[in-house]
Amino acid sequence: MDDACKKCGGAMKPGKAIAQTYSAGTPDFPGDRHGMTCSPGGPGKLVDCLKCEACGWSVAALEPVAQGGE
Repeated sequence: MDDACKKCGGAMKPGKAIAQTYSAGTPDFPGDRHGMTCSPGGPGKLVDCLKCEACGWSVAALEPVAQGGE
């Protein structure tokens, strides 16, 4: 794992973020039974991330990250 922020070079630390969730939209055209346009919506989802101590930029963690010295 690379511990440096890609934006500023600061240290990346474990954190939490709210990921966008989507709600099912409506058919693109009247009578459609397949494609729909999905829209941002719903409650969001709390996910693990890595956050830069210096600038606050964050990236989603691909694996759960240890919190608080675990």
